[in-house]
Amino acid sequence: MKRPLSPRAIAAAERVLADVDGCTDPVATARLLPPEVYTSEDFWEFEKEAIFSREWLCIGHVNEIPQPGDQLPLTILDEPIVMLRDLTGEVRVMSAVCQHRGQPLFGGLAGEGRTPSSPCLNGRRMKCPYHNWQFELDGRLVAAPSMTETVPVKKLRETIRLPRIRHEIFHGLVFINFDDNAEPLAPSVRRMDEELSTFGLEELVAMPAVVYEDQKWNWKIHHDNALEPYHTSYVHRGVHEAAPAKNARFFDFEEGDGQIMHPTYLVDENAGLASTDGKRTTQIIPGLTEEQRKRVMFASIPPMLFSILQPTFVQLAMIHPTGPGSMNLRRVNLYPKSAVEEPGFHEAYEKFMERKQLAIHQDAVTTEALQQGLRSRYAPRGPLSWLESNIPQLNQWLIERYRKALTADV
Repeated sequence: MKRPLSPRAIAAAERVLADVDGCTDPVATARLLPPEVYTSEDFWEFEKEAIFSREWLCIGHVNEIPQPGDQLPLTILDEPIVMLRDLTGEVRVMSAVCQHRGQPLFGGLAGEGRTPSSPCLNGRRMKCPYHNWQFELDGRLVAAPSMTETVPVKKLRETIRLPRIRHEIFHGLVFINFDDNAEPLAPSVRRMDEELSTFGLEELVAMPAVVYEDQKWNWKIHHDNALEPYHTSYVHRGVHEAAPAKNARFFDFEEGDGQIMHPTYLVDENAGLASTDGKRTTQIIPGLTEEQRKRVMFASIPPMLFSILQPTFVQLAMIHPTGPGSMNLRRVNLYPKSAVEEPGFHEAYEKFMERKQLAIHQDAVTTEALQQGLRSRYAPRGPLSWLESNIPQLNQWLIERYRKALTADV
């Protein structure tokens, strides 16, 4: 449902779009976006409508809900939803707001004792903790206690069900869109489609999610930092040597592209990022090409997905903005089933996660400080290094959508 923008939000968008000359230039002359896009509450209001109400949002992987009856509650920009697998095995996404009085089905008392990193629930139905209304896994109303005297349950069932949310499954990744008229996802991410065609992503095993709440930086800063290899030689010294920045390569970006991505080549085929000794610790994903075995692919499908495609596993980072300078981050790692079943895998995985926490901490400290710097009256607009070639590409992705939304809403 489209929400009207305030005059302040429209004015912020107009002000930004009047100051984006050079932001999509080739990297040698490109400028950064105006700092306001990272810090302004008014621009954030515009962005919620321009981006998050119209674009495809990655919310998870199908194997986070592997069994019939599995239910994964999520909150996307303050919207309670549930990704689930019904009793026939079909993946569905729907609103998790009870259609009686508006209680979140997995909130209140139902949410006590659960953490954002908790695994999914499993059950044949969803039950509201407030008045015990119950819904089937396809969203149909099943039970509504003490309603016979006003509206019989049989009558209620004719009109009440949990609203379905449009979704697409792309190589096992579940994307939703709150805009029923949006174009399909796949045609805009052809390069990512080609890259993932050999990974068998939909068959990989999802390790338990790790959630980092209340991260103090803008969601676009997260993509910029995650995509550009320039900082890895300095911020991640001692952690990132297996894929040095000098080995990065970049693709051209075309109008309408839905992904931003680049490879960085490994120092050798046995190398692995964030491992204790710089070597890979698990087997290579079956089916990868010789080229894919030699590199790491860093790839964003904005606004909510950043991924790292390594020869041995795939890292997903799902970005959940909560304001212009804050977000939650849900990380899920995917491995081939054969690797997970190998003796010693879980011990090796624990060691990897301990090592990975260092890189995550380094990025968190850096990006939080960057958010502070962008609030300064002296915040710069560039210039950029060749190793930051993805930044003007993300700028182009954003500006195309900002302009389209502003034209539609003014």
